[in-house]
Amino acid sequence: MYEIIIIVCLAVIFAILLSKWPKTAPALGRQEMHSESKLSDIDFLSEGERLFKEKKYREAEKYYVKAVARDSENPLIYGRLGIIYTKLENFQDAKEALKMAVKLDPDNGFYQNNLGMVLYSLGRFKESSLYFENAVKIDDKIAKRWLNLGLAYQKIGERKKAEDAIKKALNLEPDNEDIKNLLASLRES
Repeated sequence: MYEIIIIVCLAVIFAILLSKWPKTAPALGRQEMHSESKLSDIDFLSEGERLFKEKKYREAEKYYVKAVARDSENPLIYGRLGIIYTKLENFQDAKEALKMAVKLDPDNGFYQNNLGMVLYSLGRFKESSLYFENAVKIDDKIAKRWLNLGLAYQKIGERKKAEDAIKKALNLEPDNEDIKNLLASLRES
């Protein structure tokens, strides 16, 4: 069963890469592929990380996809792809990448929170609240996670839970004016 899931994930990543590949590959592109094929798995990941830090997301994506094709059980790669696709507003691919990151590392609150944010962006508020809940269970000292959970609860009509979560965010960041204002507007509505 696990092998089937990995094969499906690799197929999805391959399809994503194929859809983003230029329609015509010039000779230079073939030369670049040839030189890149000499890079090790670590080099693909390292190059992806370098480009990611430089905010060259489309370029970094290519290296992460190559890295994940060779190391399909590395949650960091899927997590980075999730961030890249989110920044590029490609929420469906972000969701798939982050789901795989969560599957491989379910105790990582960062992946849980990011998947919740993507689902929230897709209007899937109930589902997003589950991932935000997981994120705060893993680390309840991050105000942004409580705030995200509160916003998701608000969207699904859980007013009391929303207020409680936003209060927890405010307790962690008592000087945050945005959280204060959000809590005040929630109480007024």
